[in-house]
Amino acid sequence: MTIDLPEGVRLHHKTREKAEKLQSMLAAEYAAMTLVAEAMEGDIKVRGWTIAHEDGVNVIECADEIPSIAEILDACADMELNPETEAEEEAPKASGSVVPETYRALYREKSSNGQTCGDWLAETLVHLTHGTEGFHVDDFTAILETNNVDMTSAWAKLPFSGQKGWIGRYRMNGRQVLEKLVALTGTLKTPHHGDQTPPEDFLTSLRAKHEKWLTKQRKEAEAALGKVAA
Repeated sequence: MTIDLPEGVRLHHKTREKAEKLQSMLAAEYAAMTLVAEAMEGDIKVRGWTIAHEDGVNVIECADEIPSIAEILDACADMELNPETEAEEEAPKASGSVVPETYRALYREKSSNGQTCGDWLAETLVHLTHGTEGFHVDDFTAILETNNVDMTSAWAKLPFSGQKGWIGRYRMNGRQVLEKLVALTGTLKTPHHGDQTPPEDFLTSLRAKHEKWLTKQRKEAEAALGKVAA
C-alpha cells in the first residue's frame, strides 16, 4: 500500500516505510481513519501529516513525526470518534487474518504464539488467556474487567457481533486500553493469579508511549481532589 503524494514530493525511505506500515494497519483495523501527507503546491517534501476521520474530522495534525496507533486511538477517544467503520462488512482476507503480512512476520519472530508483538504484556496475556484449544475470550474479558477497562465501548461488544475476525480486533482493542491502565497503576491485575508487576524497562517504555494520556489522568485526579478539599 503506497502513500499518495503530490507530484514531485519525495520521502526518505525510512519515513515512507513507517508511513506505509501505519497506513496498512489503519486499513486493516481502523478503516475510518486515513493517513494524509500534507504538502503545498511546489513543495519538494512533506510539511506534515494528518489523520483524517471518515466523518470529515482531522483527528491529529503533526508537523513532522508520523503519529503512532496509540496516539490516534487516544485522540479518537478524546473526540468520541469511532476509529472503525461500523457499517462496513468485514471481507475475508486471503490469509484469513486482518493483520498485514509484515506484522504477522514480525509476530512470528517475537512472540511465543506467533500472534502478538511479544512484549511483556502480550506474553503475559498469552499465558493467562490461551490453552491448547486456543484463545479463551472469557479469561481475557475477566482480566479487562478486573483492571477496570471501560467495557461500554463499541469494540467491547465484538464477541457478540458475529463479525469475521472479531477475536483479533477484540484482543487488539482490549490490549490498547489495558496497557494504558497498566502504565497508570504500574500493575496488571488478574482475577485468578493476583497482581502481576511488569519489568521496570517495559513499564518505563509504556509510560513514555502514553505520556500525554497519563498527564491528562493526573490532572483530572488533582482537579477531583481539589473539589473534594474545597
